[in-house]
Amino acid sequence: MNYFLSSMFVLFIFLFHSGCIAPNPAMAVKNQSQFAEESNASQRYYDQLVTEDPLNATAWCIRGNYYNNVFNQYEKALQCYDQGLDLDPTYGYCWYSKGITLQNMKRFNESAICFENAKKFDPTLPV
Repeated sequence: MNYFLSSMFVLFIFLFHSGCIAPNPAMAVKNQSQFAEESNASQRYYDQLVTEDPLNATAWCIRGNYYNNVFNQYEKALQCYDQGLDLDPTYGYCWYSKGITLQNMKRFNESAICFENAKKFDPTLPV
């Protein structure tokens, strides 16, 4: 019985600290609202980067990372990486980022090609 109670206590502490059990439901809603607001502001920022400097391959790559990492919008991320690679086909980090997104989409053959290009253009990348 002690093992069961100990396990339940540990589970409760984990859920509480991970935010699954909010001490105040209004605070949980506020936190979710704040996250959404900050995410939308970030999206506007990255969209503005490429609008202001559409020939900047790095801006396109960073925007792609945002769509991949924050919203799991893989197709949108791929469009950004492709735009960046059209501008600079030797941009290793953009190849690497595209490979990560393709892995997320379970398109492993295509991701392997991207990782080969990433390593070719930037041997310091962790491929």
